Amino acid sequence: MPKLSQIIAQQRDSSARGQFHRDAERANRRRAWPRWIKPAFRVAMVLAVVGGVGGVGAVLWQAGVVQRFCDGFSHSLVRATALAGFLVDEVLVTGRNGAEKQDLLNAIKVQRGDPILGFSITHAQAELQRLPWIAAATVERRLPNLVHIQITERVPMALWQYDRKLVLIDKAGNILADRGVDRFVKLPIIVGKGAPEHAPDLLLHLANEPILSPHLAAAVWVGSRRWDLRLDNGINVRLPEYDYAGALRRLSGLVSQESLFDRDIVAIDLRLPDRLIVQTAESGVPRKKVSGEKI
Repeated sequence: MPKLSQIIAQQRDSSARGQFHRDAERANRRRAWPRWIKPAFRVAMVLAVVGGVGGVGAVLWQAGVVQRFCDGFSHSLVRATALAGFLVDEVLVTGRNGAEKQDLLNAIKVQRGDPILGFSITHAQAELQRLPWIAAATVERRLPNLVHIQITERVPMALWQYDRKLVLIDKAGNILADRGVDRFVKLPIIVGKGAPEHAPDLLLHLANEPILSPHLAAAVWVGSRRWDLRLDNGINVRLPEYDYAGALRRLSGLVSQESLFDRDIVAIDLRLPDRLIVQTAESGVPRKKVSGEKI
């Protein structure tokens, strides 16, 4: 019969073997999990926390809490910088020729003495580009006290007379100004509905005829299809609907070779491609040249 001490030792040995087998099984189970499980679990926990915070933030944003906080902080910052001396002292503009200074200031909504951080650069540039004269604009803050405006203006092409008004237009037909146009009297005058759309091509061809272009007083768009030219010597030139560039070349040759402008001519009709019709005054007296400065 085994002794009590032997029985106890056998039980302890059996218990130890059972614990060993259980530890081995747990180790095997741990080894069965892929190595990426723990990092993935940590990432999932972080995303869950961030998602919860983001959800709270979205609710606060929709409620306007975050926006009110940002606005309040922004206003406080602007007031603090103004007290520190960051105020608009100068507004400098480069590239200005036709645009009015006050129109520029009204567009950017900045006056001397305003906080220099108290206006939106993006909004100011957008408002400037709404002005008729402005093709492009940039606005810069140059701390502590200077606002710099760089503008590119549209180029005036002609004065457009329409509906008993005289306005300044560019080559795209945009109206640049309807007041203060007296300083642009040296530009050609175009007349008639739809004239601005067709004038760039006419003026381009006239620029290629230096004998004719200095004499242009006005160009009238007739019947939405062709031009009549009124020259400074009183002659009315009727151009054809098609190929008026060729007609201008013919007229330029006649002026240089035949001294056509020295004759007592009232009108020249170039609408027919194979002939020239000249209307003279009844007197038939040669036109006298008048000396003096053209204004």
